[in-house]
Amino acid sequence: MTPTEELSFQMWVSLDPSECRTRWFDHDDPTRNGDYEVLSDLQKIHPGEICQQPIAIEVQTVSGEPASNTSDAFLNYDATYGFACANADQGSRSCEDYRVRFTCPKEFCQVSDQCRTRWLNGDNPSEEGDVESILQLLKTFPGQVCRNPISIEAQTASGISAKHTGDTFLSYDVTFGFACINGRQKSKQCEDYQVILTCPSDFCQGCRTRWFDLDDPTRRGDYETLLRVQTLYPSQVCSQPVAVEAMTVSGVPAHQTGDVFQVYDAARGFACVNAEQPGGNRCQDYKVRFTCPLAFCSV
Repeated sequence: MTPTEELSFQMWVSLDPSECRTRWFDHDDPTRNGDYEVLSDLQKIHPGEICQQPIAIEVQTVSGEPASNTSDAFLNYDATYGFACANADQGSRSCEDYRVRFTCPKEFCQVSDQCRTRWLNGDNPSEEGDVESILQLLKTFPGQVCRNPISIEAQTASGISAKHTGDTFLSYDVTFGFACINGRQKSKQCEDYQVILTCPSDFCQGCRTRWFDLDDPTRRGDYETLLRVQTLYPSQVCSQPVAVEAMTVSGVPAHQTGDVFQVYDAARGFACVNAEQPGGNRCQDYKVRFTCPLAFCSV
């Protein structure tokens, strides 16, 4: 298993499928004042890996012995603060070296079955045409493109859907990607296209933020935009996410709701407008989560 795969796998671990547990964290050593595994410190060191308000904490030595089986006295041991063992409280000896794991609300571990990239524009039609192949996108946008997309959507750089341009396409599928050849067009010139990919959920599992629910669809719609998340929670989301997931607050993936989305990409976030829904329906209440470059989780 590569380091990247290991990080992706260890974002959370649960022995009980009904629970949502983080991996084990060992930030401190008892070499000085003691061993302090403080929740607020761990959240800063490992953004996105621990929920804001854990509901339980487990503590054990780095060798796997439950803290309750040791003879140490603990200064703090709760899900709100974290864990603290002070050497001064142990008499003539030092604390053991401890690690902690948190249990989070179930929604922190909810996984959508797919996520969407940002709009990608790796070519222009100045020569033979506009070719946005999966292979070339993987090279041009490393870390931002999945190898096995579920679906692909194309539009012009100005936002017009490919199906409304009048161009004919040599390829428009998830196996190759998208290709428009100038010589095949009546005008002998393709539009400049960009594509967005829908990827399997495993593409989203590297460095994910928590779920954000900043708006309700009671007025114009539900706007869970990246800019708004960055404004309200600047330290909890990266500046350039590589993927976004959206689901209703009850856990239904966005693509299964039947709603029409005005915005749904990693660069802008998510927006569902009530006036654009079929049958006069109102948007569902959504939450979003972003996948960031791995470097964001290692700061």
